[in-house]
Amino acid sequence: MKKLADQFGTEQLVVVFGLNEPANLRIMATTFKDGDPSYAGALGGIALGLESYHIFELKDEIPADAWAEEMAFEELEAGDELIDEICQTMRQVREG
Repeated sequence: MKKLADQFGTEQLVVVFGLNEPANLRIMATTFKDGDPSYAGALGGIALGLESYHIFELKDEIPADAWAEEMAFEELEAGDELIDEICQTMRQVREG
């Protein structure tokens, strides 16, 4: 992502995750926004300022037939409670 940000700028880039683990999503989204909090990775001290979204947040932007084919099972498997937690986590990182 750093190479893409360097090449194209950050204005038109977003990060989209599919991982269904809120704690890991928080760390990864924070890393792309503010830099690696552990200062151990490639983005240690490098704040790209990228906004991150989970694929569940983008459902309304995806054609219904594509969603049904590619994501319906994952959505059903995750369940409403986990999806709500994931979306809340992502919003908190973007707003924080």
